[in-house]
Amino acid sequence: MPSPPLHLGLLLFEGCMPAGLFAAADLARAANLRAGREAFRLQWVSLDGRPVKTWQGPTLAADAALADARCEAWLLPGLWTDSPQSLARQLATLAPLVQALGQLPRRHALWSYCAGVALLAAAGQLDGRDATATWWLRPGLGARFPKVHWRFDELLVSSGPVRTAAGPHGYLPLMLQALADRLDPAALRDIEAVLMLPRPQQWPAVFRPVELMGQSDEALRRLIVFAQRQPAQTLSLAAAAQALGLSVRSLSRWLPAQTGLAAGQWLRLVKLRQAAERLCESALPVKTVAEQLGYGSEAGLHRSFQALLACTPGEFRRRHARLPSPTGARP
Repeated sequence: MPSPPLHLGLLLFEGCMPAGLFAAADLARAANLRAGREAFRLQWVSLDGRPVKTWQGPTLAADAALADARCEAWLLPGLWTDSPQSLARQLATLAPLVQALGQLPRRHALWSYCAGVALLAAAGQLDGRDATATWWLRPGLGARFPKVHWRFDELLVSSGPVRTAAGPHGYLPLMLQALADRLDPAALRDIEAVLMLPRPQQWPAVFRPVELMGQSDEALRRLIVFAQRQPAQTLSLAAAAQALGLSVRSLSRWLPAQTGLAAGQWLRLVKLRQAAERLCESALPVKTVAEQLGYGSEAGLHRSFQALLACTPGEFRRRHARLPSPTGARP
């Protein structure tokens, strides 16, 4: 018997970036059409039920006020900010909304991405929980909200009913997970093929088997997150098999069938991609990145890059760095 529709509130606030809300609405409606039933029921919500002026965009009408809406899940969009100081000013301006979010029961499903995650952190809804957010706000968010267990290297983090995603396109992994929860695999693949966009920046093709957004199998997505959280030196087939409730023998057969790579090679590639992300999104020394991800030594990380990418970590960083420019603004 099909599950009842998920009542999803698309939360509008002054200065929000509405593109993610529009995209989420499109995906939800496509899911309803593809499933032949109402998998999602959408409601546009603002703090007081009044129209909201979005960031350099249209003024959007709301269906209901936050206190009156009866939603099971809430999607908070990103907001445009160019520095931790700018974000602090916006949080102060949005203090009434932050207060209202803080009063929502912690059992509510709260989803956000990019700099919008700061609203949930400021509301206290992330205290004691794992979360991710826009990578370049790592120092500011880490210092301002120390009670949050930040996992900035991860694209999507679920912690109880709360889900957070990194980057201005973070609504895509959030909605991918929501669709995977409510659609059969064939329907999900159809929607991904038609509406889900590729990663904005092209990465070496070697990383495709470990791209979280590219995995339609939920067990593979769980295994990627598990591997990201393990130190490289202790990431083993036995630990990975236990995480999925499989034997090592079963994992060694299943992973190659799913990915085309030997199980050990695939696990090492997950870790290497995580190191590549951190190198390209920070100015941390290679040695520090190696230590943080549990490679044991800088030489160990060098060997992994040479074996799988035929370059050094420094060479990879120079080719693919995504460090912020001194004056550039980011969502």
